[in-house]
Amino acid sequence: MKEDRIEASPLDQAADAAFRTAQTSQAAYAVAAAAKGGGEVAGAAAGTAMGGPLGAVVGTLAANRIFWKVIAGIFTAIFLWMFLIVNMIGIILTYLGFADADAFANEAQSAQMSELKARIESILEKEEYEREILELVRQARDGKQQEIQEDKDTKYQEHELSVADEYETKFKRNPSYYLSLLLSQIWDKSTINAFLGHSGDWGEMSTDLTSQYDAYFEEAADTYGVPVALLKAIGMAESGFNQNALSYVGAIGIMQLMPGTAASLGVNPYDARDNIMGGAKYIAGNLAQFQGYSNGLELAIASYNAGPGNVINYGYQVPPFKETQDYVKKVMGYITIQEQRKETSDMQVSGKEEEDLSSSYKQLKEAVVGNAEQFFSWTVTDGREADQIKTVYYHLTDSGRTAVEKERYEQLKADGERVTAETFPAKVKTVEYTLALLFSQTSHTGRGYEYKYVTSQSTFELVLKVLKLMQEGVDALKESFFSLFSWSDFVTGGGSDSYIGNIDASGDIITYDTVEKGVKQVVYFNQGEEPWGSLPYGDSTIGEAGCGPTSLAIVISTLTGETVNPQMTCAFAINNGEYVSGAGTAHSFPPNAAAHWGLTCERVGKDRMEDVVQALKDGKMVVEICEAYTITGGSSGHFIVLTGVTRDGYLTIADCASRERTAKVYSVDTIRSYGRDLSDGAFWIIGK
Repeated sequence: MKEDRIEASPLDQAADAAFRTAQTSQAAYAVAAAAKGGGEVAGAAAGTAMGGPLGAVVGTLAANRIFWKVIAGIFTAIFLWMFLIVNMIGIILTYLGFADADAFANEAQSAQMSELKARIESILEKEEYEREILELVRQARDGKQQEIQEDKDTKYQEHELSVADEYETKFKRNPSYYLSLLLSQIWDKSTINAFLGHSGDWGEMSTDLTSQYDAYFEEAADTYGVPVALLKAIGMAESGFNQNALSYVGAIGIMQLMPGTAASLGVNPYDARDNIMGGAKYIAGNLAQFQGYSNGLELAIASYNAGPGNVINYGYQVPPFKETQDYVKKVMGYITIQEQRKETSDMQVSGKEEEDLSSSYKQLKEAVVGNAEQFFSWTVTDGREADQIKTVYYHLTDSGRTAVEKERYEQLKADGERVTAETFPAKVKTVEYTLALLFSQTSHTGRGYEYKYVTSQSTFELVLKVLKLMQEGVDALKESFFSLFSWSDFVTGGGSDSYIGNIDASGDIITYDTVEKGVKQVVYFNQGEEPWGSLPYGDSTIGEAGCGPTSLAIVISTLTGETVNPQMTCAFAINNGEYVSGAGTAHSFPPNAAAHWGLTCERVGKDRMEDVVQALKDGKMVVEICEAYTITGGSSGHFIVLTGVTRDGYLTIADCASRERTAKVYSVDTIRSYGRDLSDGAFWIIGK
């Protein structure tokens, strides 16, 4: 039979050319590297590497100038393809209406958060589910309150206790928001997709297979949103449900996990439950990767046997390996698929049939149980002694008078008993603790995003697919783009200019919930973390004495949009003679550094806290010099940055010596009490 020949499109021809070029790139690179030692040496190196008659031929070619022109052409082609692919991502983002990677990441993350929040709200509409989730979080809160009481009884026995409880003031008012923040931080993309019900519409799937591990299969299916019938079919095809199975290549257990694969999945392949969980997580990733294809289920199964790379390399088809093709047929033979009827989908969309959220609820509950202890932290945020009018209540009897509580006094009085109350001035000591909710900000928001993807055959395939999808219009492409890429795929934390060695030194973006024009996002540096901690600062190090320059680096980078790191501000202090050996940074440094980077600066005292608070609301930042034995508890002073004011009237800070303190809020009186009693003032108000 004569073979039909179909003319390839220019796009496909370009892809083929690029792939053929890529196959020779590594060999060409090796030869080019050897060429630095001279043409003959390069030829010998290439010939030795390849060996045999072909090696001799390559050795001759490598010494030929024409050959090197060909190699130069190959490298030029590779460079051009790399340039095309990297810039194509930018072109596609622009086509979708995104200005840059920041815009894509922010919108995609926002969309993900909205989906998570809506899903959680649907779950919590069921009273039983809401009660159980809130009880789990409340138990975690109660544990922290017990710790607070024990700390108070040990350190502040003479004080009255006051607790600012963010479980009551924040979490209970908007539990779906804080739970969605938790899930977005602890779950990977495939788990989130399973929770949202986006694992792929594969139709109703069933099987007659049973095993002693059915409970584990059910749990794994619920956890990763994979049809339980598919998991059982894979387990049967892989090992016949034999946990003791060991293949000739070293695959282990029911789901035949290779040791390296098991390690990457975070499971113990010798444990039956872990083994099944690992297999479910792996196939869930395959299903998500190929869900956009008409033969996506077969591709996912083939990937389990031959790897996703082979599926992609063979044009998103089941690879032409007899073992893999037989494997796909075997797995598919164990399951029966009943396609979903359109009427059912329409009923669900119209709300006539309630969606079963039990699986998503189990995932949510498991996440809360495993992370409830991470919800809250506590700290002492205020301590004071004040003059108050104190009242003591007495019950009068024939034998004398007995002090009673106010409630008892009111009851006795209502019953006609003889009572009296005495008031007198007293010194009352109060200690305030804040029970802080930690999941109160997203991990990545703002600037500093760049493309994480680099040129590779799989990336090139992905770009080709996106180009084809572009023909369907912006809306269809945007939906596909969100599924192809996670917003986190574009986050690297900064460009190469912001790196020292292999350490990302661009600073973290920390988001604050502040009022009015207050700063919302701060570029954070920590003086004790590398690379800053060990860098020299005068005769000391930034980690030991660089809190002043590091605090100014935070302020300058945030307000100017430039990357001004602690090494730069320390150099400025040294050059201006503002490093004092044994003492740290001179107080002339903040205004001089602010002026150098084009910012205004006003120094005020502790008597002008109203001005400090108003400046923060206006979008300015404030550097404070703290007295010894205050915020750090140490014997030396410390610079911190005040960043804004919360809706509750508390102040947010960025402490360059502590990420933990940076995540907390402080009362205005506490911040005032920390400041040094200096005639010129302890606060520098810095603005644009």
